[in-house]
Amino acid sequence: MTILLTGFDAFGGASVNASQLVIDTLAEAKPSGVITAVLPTSYREAEKAIQRLIRAHRPSGVLMLGLANKAAAITLEQTALNLNDCAAPDNNGEVRLRQPIADDAPVGYWNSLPLNRMASIARASGHQVEFSRDAGGFVCNHVFFIAARTIADELPDSRCGFVHLPLIREAGPELTRVVELVQTWIADGLTVELDRLS
Repeated sequence: MTILLTGFDAFGGASVNASQLVIDTLAEAKPSGVITAVLPTSYREAEKAIQRLIRAHRPSGVLMLGLANKAAAITLEQTALNLNDCAAPDNNGEVRLRQPIADDAPVGYWNSLPLNRMASIARASGHQVEFSRDAGGFVCNHVFFIAARTIADELPDSRCGFVHLPLIREAGPELTRVVELVQTWIADGLTVELDRLS
């Protein structure tokens, strides 16, 4: 089983992205069967990168991480919407407002990871967890949608999902706890029977 694990580089003038810290830390550990990648916070570049990674590695599971600066909890995103709608520019200066991502695609895709199981694991480890309807209108949602569509069309037996992390500024105990949680999800939460609607 191969798991593709991604995060994003810093954006919006910030010097660090919590998801990149997690990816970089896990990449150093070189976990077996896990492909790690940091995506650019760019609609066009991240779309190309996630499709290339999925097609090259054909993972059985894709777990994408992103940063939600104002979040107080780990946020499990339930759907990827077919919509770009954010006034903030990406790292290439591009703004996309009220634009469908793909005219020939459905309005959205479910997060197909076992979210209830993942939430239980996180809470048992002392993390605060919230469920969110969708991943927003910025690059995070764009990449989630592109990945989910690619999985649905080309690897229908694989799973795909997105999780937003709260702000983590540097290496330390909080980063270690999140890294350990992601490692547990990879070992357990991505391999159990799908329970999205249970």
